[in-house]
Amino acid sequence: MSKEAVQAVIGKAVTDSKFREQLFASPDEALSGYELTEAEIAALKTIDSEGMEALAGSLDERISKAFLMGMYGGLAVAGGQPATEVGPVSGYKKEAF
Repeated sequence: MSKEAVQAVIGKAVTDSKFREQLFASPDEALSGYELTEAEIAALKTIDSEGMEALAGSLDERISKAFLMGMYGGLAVAGGQPATEVGPVSGYKKEAF
């Protein structure tokens, strides 16, 4: 049994919509590149597509919110400067180094 391979499949299914579609439309093809046991393949084939879509959507929404909060938080820390203008120490411009 390869816990890492199962985790890789689930992670890719959550983050990659094309892989997720392939996993549910043609699971044998989608899983062919992974070192999985027959039991693991059978278990992965039982994953509910609607549940996986809901998880992927929820995760995508959270990542988007976290990105926006990080972007706005970075601007606040940088005193309104774009994040690309900030050097390795928060608040200092790159030119200072």
